[in-house]
This record gives sequence, structure tokens and C-alpha cells, in this order.
Amino acid sequence: MENTFKKSAMTLLVGASLALPVSAYADSFVVVAKNNINDHFVETVESMGAKVTHKIPQVGLLVIESDNMDIRERLAGVSGVSSTFANFTLDYVAPNQAAEYDINFEEMAASPPNTGDDDFFFDLQWGHDSVNATEAWEAGVRGQGVRVAVLDSGIDSSHPDLTPNLNMALSTSFVPGEDYDNPPGSHGTHVAGTIAAADNAFGTIGVAPEAEIMSIKVLSAVTGSGSTSGIWQGMIYAADNGADVINMSLGISGGFPKNCTFTDSDTGEKTHYPAKDCSELIRTYDRVTQYVRSKGTIIISSAGNDARDMSHDGPTMALPAEANHVVSVSSTAPYLWGIDSTTALDELASYSNYGRKGIDISGPGGDFDVFFDFGAAPCNGPVLPGRPCYVYDMVLSTTPGGWGWNAGTSMASPHVAGVAALIISEYGGNISVQQLEKELRARAVGSGNSTEHGKGRASSGF
Repeated sequence: MENTFKKSAMTLLVGASLALPVSAYADSFVVVAKNNINDHFVETVESMGAKVTHKIPQVGLLVIESDNMDIRERLAGVSGVSSTFANFTLDYVAPNQAAEYDINFEEMAASPPNTGDDDFFFDLQWGHDSVNATEAWEAGVRGQGVRVAVLDSGIDSSHPDLTPNLNMALSTSFVPGEDYDNPPGSHGTHVAGTIAAADNAFGTIGVAPEAEIMSIKVLSAVTGSGSTSGIWQGMIYAADNGADVINMSLGISGGFPKNCTFTDSDTGEKTHYPAKDCSELIRTYDRVTQYVRSKGTIIISSAGNDARDMSHDGPTMALPAEANHVVSVSSTAPYLWGIDSTTALDELASYSNYGRKGIDISGPGGDFDVFFDFGAAPCNGPVLPGRPCYVYDMVLSTTPGGWGWNAGTSMASPHVAGVAALIISEYGGNISVQQLEKELRARAVGSGNSTEHGKGRASSGF
């Protein structure tokens, strides 16, 4: 575990840290109802001086805005109100994040040697080997009939690797002023491609290349931020619209402070909110995840990139990874794969969070250790010319206008989501969330409850 802390400080340098400091809009609040939400309840809340902007009746929530400084005190006197807390808007992904050494469409014919598939860059996707994806494909299990919701920063809906599997009719956005694909999110595009890029003799291939993608934008592609209520709306929308799997490659850098004191990592400035706001937010997260589970949808989330021991991190919580009913994923990686493709693939990535308490399973997320040891030295192995060796230890996937490498638990989570899609398709869709979780654990490589890998590294089981 020594190198975990040694190298974590460089995560932002190479674009692998996918969460940033936090902010909040104090005039937006979430109201938790004691009973069902009806017109009378909404009218009562608005009569207190609030404007209801969104209703989430499935879990008894209203989202409100108000200029009245005492709105919370006013609502505390309403008999049907259980609680009111700040609707935090948090920064989750780096805005306009560029992948390492992008490959544009003009370069797509520059396939590496010894290609074993007609998709140009498939040979560079070592993560598929790690999770035994090709073995599942050979058995006819390819994610067919499975719907995966990608809750992220939106995607490039015109990307030839994504268009064949994208359900445009159901894709949507919960970010004001942004469509699910306009502007397209680099982060979301990369995540979606790992899950289900089509096997179409072009570019890369997803772990579950015949699964259907539903893109649900909950984070701005411009700022990387998203409101908590918008994320909950996206989760519920996905479950209500038949998602079998929800992938949430998002999290708060440094973790979510249970004491509700947020620190800007750039300035060190602290912002305090009532501790009750954060405890209510955590409680409501669990209410939302319970609803999603009841609809037959599994939630898979990145564990975070802080190299933090989640078993001993005090008043800090990874959200959504540590919410109830969420599969939390740590990240694994090879070392110098670009020179030796037979190298081990299951080392814990230097930046990955870990801990028996916080990790359920691990997946291929990539790393950049080679950069620290050899800098940007070019690779001489059977890889693309002109790229340094360190990028090949990262994850290659789709980006707006091409493909590129990234590393992070955000790259590990979609590998696991893809494996979940493979298992569901193997069962013909007749598998409960509880059974699916058991299958993920049973098929994982490794045993016991590992600090680094939870129940083990994800595998299709083939």
C-alpha cells in the first residue's frame, strides 16, 4: 500500500482525478414529505413563500427555491413536512476533461499490430481481458436485451461507436440548459464506450457490446457539477424507464463531509452548513437507492480517487459509493502493459480508494505509475507509434470525436457495469438485483474481503 499515497498527488496532472471541490446554492432546498405528495401539500409549501421547481413523488421529495431567509423555519411548522435541507450542487468531474493522447477519426486506420478483432483499437483494451469479456462473447453472451443507464456528463450521441446502442428516445438531461448530448461530455462519453461501444468494425468495443445505453445527464459538461436533487431525479428516471443497470462514475473529491464543513482544495476556504443538512442528505440518498433497487435496478459506482482508506476515514463518506444498495468499485491496473501485455492486471491503482468497509469489488481503471518512473518515454512494444508507455496502462475508450486514455475509479465502474450487463443477458433478464449481486461476488477473482478488491476483481465468470 506504500505507493498508494506516494503517487496520489499527481492524479489531477494526468486527468485521472474525476471529482473537484464542492459548492452549494443556499436558495435551493429539498423538502422531505411525511406522506405522499399531493396538490394540497404542494400548495401548502408554496404558501410559505417557496417555489416548487421539481416534484419527486416516488420518494416523497420536493425541490424548492426561495428568497425568504427563514423558509426552513416556516416549513418546519407545516404538519406534512418531515425535514428541509440544502440542495447541494457539487463538482464531480473535471469540466471539458481531455483524455490523454487522443486519437481522432482521421487516425482510426492506424491499428496496432497483431489485431485480433476488426475494431481498430480493440487490442489496446486490456481491461476486457481482465474481466474475461471475450470469453463471454464466445459463449454468445454480449449484453443483449440489457438496458444500462449512464448517469454522467452526457455523451457524444453522434459517435459511431455509441450510436448503434444508444436509445436516444429515452436519453435525457437533468442539467438546466444542457441536452444529454449538447454539449457532449468527454467523461460520460468515455464511460459509455467502456460499457457498450458497439462491435462494429470500428474503434473500440464495450464490455457488453450489445447492451442498450440510456444517457442521463446529471452533471454539466461545462462545469462538471450537478445538483443532488438532479442526480436523484436521474436515478429514479432510469429505474422507472427500465434500466437494468445504473452506472454512476461520480464522486466528491476528498469525500462527503458528514459534519457538513466543505473545504475548497484550491483555496482552503471552508463553508459550513448545518450538520443536519448532511445527515438528511445521506438518509435521503438511501431512500432513493432503496426505491431504485425495488424497481429491479442495480447501482454501480466509482469508489473515489483519493487513495483513502474508507475503513478509517472518520467523518468522511464516499457518495454515492457508500450509500446503501450501491456496489462500490475500486480500481486496478497493470504496469508497463505497452511493453509486456502478459503482465499482471490486478494491482490496486495508486490513486484508488480502498478499505474493507468501503469496497465491494474492483475493476480495471488504469494507472500512470510508469510516468513517474520513465516520464513520457515512447513505447516500443506492439502498440501505436508516438505514444508514451504510461498511457497504455490507462483505459482506452470513446471520446467526443475519437478515442482517448483515462484513468480513475470512474473507468473501473463501467467495466463492472458491463460485466453486470453480461450476467443479466446470460440469465435472459430473469435475475433479481440480489441474485445479480451474489453472482458478481461469486464470479469475482479472489476470495474473502480484501482491503483492495472487496470480494475480488470483477469477472464475467467465463
